[in-house]
Amino acid sequence: MTDVMLIYPYFDTNMPQAMLFHPLGIAQLTAVLRVVGVAVSVVDCTFRQRADVLAEIEAAQPNIVGISIMVSMSDNARDLARAIRERMPETLLVCGGPLPTLRSQQFSREFDLVFRGEAAQVFPIFCRAYLEAGISVHGLPGFLQRAEAYPGIYYQPLDSGATIQSAPQSSDETLLNQLPLPDRHDYDHARYQQFWHAREGYSLAGIMTTYGCPYHCNFCSKPIYGNWFRRRKMDRIMAEIRDIKTWGYTGLWIADDCFTLDIEHLRTFCQRLIVEKLDMRWWCLSRVDKVTAQVVDLMQAAGCQKVFFGLESGSNAVLKLMNKQITIEMAEQTLALFAQSSIRAAGFFMVGYPGETYETIETTFQWALTLPLDDISFTVPYPLPGTRLFEKVFNVQSEIDWQYENENRITYQSEFDESYLRTRIAEVSAQFTARRQCQRRDGSL
Repeated sequence: MTDVMLIYPYFDTNMPQAMLFHPLGIAQLTAVLRVVGVAVSVVDCTFRQRADVLAEIEAAQPNIVGISIMVSMSDNARDLARAIRERMPETLLVCGGPLPTLRSQQFSREFDLVFRGEAAQVFPIFCRAYLEAGISVHGLPGFLQRAEAYPGIYYQPLDSGATIQSAPQSSDETLLNQLPLPDRHDYDHARYQQFWHAREGYSLAGIMTTYGCPYHCNFCSKPIYGNWFRRRKMDRIMAEIRDIKTWGYTGLWIADDCFTLDIEHLRTFCQRLIVEKLDMRWWCLSRVDKVTAQVVDLMQAAGCQKVFFGLESGSNAVLKLMNKQITIEMAEQTLALFAQSSIRAAGFFMVGYPGETYETIETTFQWALTLPLDDISFTVPYPLPGTRLFEKVFNVQSEIDWQYENENRITYQSEFDESYLRTRIAEVSAQFTARRQCQRRDGSL
């Protein structure tokens, strides 16, 4: 019997830029729930059909259903929640993740309870207490009278009664290092590995080695791990990598906000991979202001294959508007280092930022085409609550979310034409792809 069912509401969109990973956050929650004795099952929708997913949930009749929600998944999550409510009105429906943390009230319509911020500690405690109390969903208001026992909860009754909520609480390094390794038993690893082998020739699984980012880019929202930078112990990281290898993966997607923030942590990671001969290829995210030639050499020796940079704009003035704390000169210098190695570089760019001009947008497009990048990705600004960008724009349509990766839908009153931005993004992306193909044919790559 299943006490708790966790759902990852991503259905494969077959978009070219999609990167498919089994959900690390749910795998972590699953591990903690099983440690405290809660019977839990997982439904990963990635390779499933909606009807089959609903049939499995209904057959299991779980007491609690938890759905993890990010941008581009909110419509799927709400549709599932409404269908579950219709079929199983006594089941407690809860959600968590970045978007519910930022828009708790919005998600309280379809869900009985919202978990905000880090949930790895509080959600298992809540589930065990709720199950042991033996109450139904209708007894939830009384059960939550000691809200402080469950940091980060948000409950808003449908009858307009008093909202019950408590402030989210972040875990320190001690608590984070006490978490069990993510439980990866519940996923179709063969399908994930097939996807990656067809695309790259090796397969990637997600891992986190640090949490949080101390930088304050005006468009960036960090609702789960926030600004507080914390590290995992290297022994725990290496143990998780060995576990990932047992599932058949040959590479890692390091999902840290910025893996190169702590250069000593990065060096130790690389040295351990080399000394322990773990033979794993890996990708990561980085800034352009931290990396030296020596660090690049070490990353290459340790198996790094690709690094993603938030380059954002080809205008220093716009970068300053964004509070990126980098310059285009820094970006060019760092990318030149990677161009001399076997590590591929990819760049994220944002166009149509409030305060820039059509001229700076075109400058960014043309600059992107000159850089030694293996991949590029353009997005328009997406204002999330709690960011300076959100405070700066007008008429944000919070009910509208992107429905697939990089949809580039403008969700606020913008001075830029959405159709122009989409057209130019498509044109420049096609131009970049054509250039890369030519370079590969003539052997310059």
